[in-house]
Amino acid sequence: MAEEDRGKSFEALLSLLGGYRLSQAAYVVVRLGVADRLADGPKEAVALARELEVDPDRLFRVLRALASAGLFTLDARGRVGLTATGELLRSDVPGSLAAFALLQGEEGYRAFAELLHTVRTGETAFDHVFGMGHFDYLGAHPEASRVFHRAMSSSLGSAGDPLHGFDLAGHRVVVDVGGGRGTLLAGVLGAHPHLRGILFDLPSAVAGAPPFLAAAGVRDRVEIRTGSAFDQVPPGGDVYVLSRVLHDWPDAKAELLLRNCRKAVGEDGVVLVREIVLPEGTVPLPQVQRDLMMMVMNGGRERTEREWRELLGRCGFALVGVRAGQGPDHLLVAEPC
Repeated sequence: MAEEDRGKSFEALLSLLGGYRLSQAAYVVVRLGVADRLADGPKEAVALARELEVDPDRLFRVLRALASAGLFTLDARGRVGLTATGELLRSDVPGSLAAFALLQGEEGYRAFAELLHTVRTGETAFDHVFGMGHFDYLGAHPEASRVFHRAMSSSLGSAGDPLHGFDLAGHRVVVDVGGGRGTLLAGVLGAHPHLRGILFDLPSAVAGAPPFLAAAGVRDRVEIRTGSAFDQVPPGGDVYVLSRVLHDWPDAKAELLLRNCRKAVGEDGVVLVREIVLPEGTVPLPQVQRDLMMMVMNGGRERTEREWRELLGRCGFALVGVRAGQGPDHLLVAEPC
């Protein structure tokens, strides 16, 4: 290897190994609300520190690091502003990643510190660190639950058509299994006035659903039911949607969820699974990063089309279609068989 190439490789690897520094810096500025305070334009870092009641030198150095990473602007007078990328750290903009930064910077960061434990034992790192599963933790910590569901809603809302153009004209009732506050269901019902919906999730997950659905103008067409999909899934629908639900779980638990959907859906119904479909062989970095996150947080995984087909087949479904979406997710269309 030429000396110049060796130097580039060294710098690239060094940057990768230190990536947690910038991700934690981004978490800090979101937790402090820095980006929201810059919505109207640049401010002096010293003035920001005074408003936030934090150490001015330490805040400036964090902002300087993030300016070098392209999230903030910084002039010679110490005035800090937002770049187009940094705007996404605001909490009040479409496609905001503020909640995701909080999610990754707190429980996610602590769980990933025990990735070695997961590799050595096969146990889920989050459970090892916190003494309980991720969703049990969310049920016991309302603020963490609020951040998690806000992060999920934001990512779903920025991913385009929630069902990738699937024809719903001949259907009546959409059951959103694990639908949180109803972001996906609100989008579907808003686009299809003839449909009704059932929103099903744990009580802590649907706590913010009524006002959200009311604001979306679809509350009168949604029945909210609570419970665990591991116990049962509500009957009464002819379309069952599992959006970014199955990747949370290892195969045994994913099969239990799908079998419960099989019991609930009629012979003429359909199950729509919205997930990443990994390619065979080399996988794009964002997708394998999400796979690692599933492994560490819940013991889950991302799957290839072959793995999805086999999983669905074991639960009484035939995979009849795979549609690419506008974002990283695909829509898998499964029919009872």
